[in-house]
Amino acid sequence: MNTELKMKRCGIIITYRCNLKCKLCTAYSPYYKKPPHFSYESLALSIDKYFSMVSFVDKFTVSGGEPLIHDEFEKIMKHLLEYSNQIGTIEIITNGTIVPKISFLKVINGCEKISFLIDDYGDHLSTKISSLEELFSKNRINYSVRNNNEINAHCNGWIDFGDFTQKWFAQEDIDGIFNKCAIPQKMNFCFTIKNGEIHPCGPSYRCMELGVIPKNENEFIDLLSENTTVNQKREKLIDIQKCSSLTACKFCNGMCEDSPRFPPAEQLD
Repeated sequence: MNTELKMKRCGIIITYRCNLKCKLCTAYSPYYKKPPHFSYESLALSIDKYFSMVSFVDKFTVSGGEPLIHDEFEKIMKHLLEYSNQIGTIEIITNGTIVPKISFLKVINGCEKISFLIDDYGDHLSTKISSLEELFSKNRINYSVRNNNEINAHCNGWIDFGDFTQKWFAQEDIDGIFNKCAIPQKMNFCFTIKNGEIHPCGPSYRCMELGVIPKNENEFIDLLSENTTVNQKREKLIDIQKCSSLTACKFCNGMCEDSPRFPPAEQLD
């Protein structure tokens, strides 16, 4: 029986609330009437369940929405750091609009595993870039700034996964979009914990959430389920990484090299 599982990457969404309204948001934050906002208790439990299943993850990402909006952000990070020996890098993705409280510095206590990824959407949106760089440089916190301005944008801009109407019907075409998509191919999936479940990609979770496809138990892991053992969850996660396509691929444009690109962070009215 396999009792070890190492992952290249995984992450957790701690809130879907955001102070921006990006049209092509990959978390679909602006499209919720009431964006889900998870309690510390539920997030801590998901983190506990994840690290009981995974022995080591190279990169664990904390994101949103905008994670710094969460009023218990520091408490969440303190709990996550209890598993720092099972994590290579802890990445926090922020949109450059909020500066962490000074008390956050005490929580991380100089942990060199923490690194901020700051998305720069331009001076009109990401208004705190300079303040963040000053704080992080002064306190020796690792960070990088990802250019998401219209000129020389990261990956040449954002993509549109589509409206989740069915795009592909023949299995050959479904497998074809899967084989072109960077999420399963280049990124070895984008596993993220959302509301106590691990999903391999955002569009798959969104399709299930909207009822476009049924919740296929072979394509996500319910971390909180008492009906499956830790080892069964672990084996299911391994099996997902071996799949040739996901049900959601029928309804998705994919993240492909030839996908049309759009200006980052276009704001909804």
